[in-house]
Amino acid sequence: MSEVIVVTTPNLPGFEIVKVLGTVHGLTVRTRGVGGKFIAGIEGMLGGEVTAYSSECEKARRESLNRLIENAREMGANAVIAADFETSDILQGTATVFASYGTAIIAKPTEKKE
Repeated sequence: MSEVIVVTTPNLPGFEIVKVLGTVHGLTVRTRGVGGKFIAGIEGMLGGEVTAYSSECEKARRESLNRLIENAREMGANAVIAADFETSDILQGTATVFASYGTAIIAKPTEKKE
């Protein structure tokens, strides 16, 4: 399986963009169970980080990024530039969409000049 480089910058240092394939995305939708909401409620009353949500957000962000990479690979890309993440609540706040998106490209290393 070939590696897909993902960067948040609009270019890829050390590489030349050979072809822009288009936009690419990855997303996942998550809800919290009753137990998670209960724990988060207690943590929220005490103040500080709500760890019950933090770990789930990390998992969801990673999953959306993995789906972005897989979609880019299916398009024939070896890199994604201008990658970004977005979240939004749906279903009256009972679910959250975690999305990653960027521009899928084919890039080749630039030749070193001596």
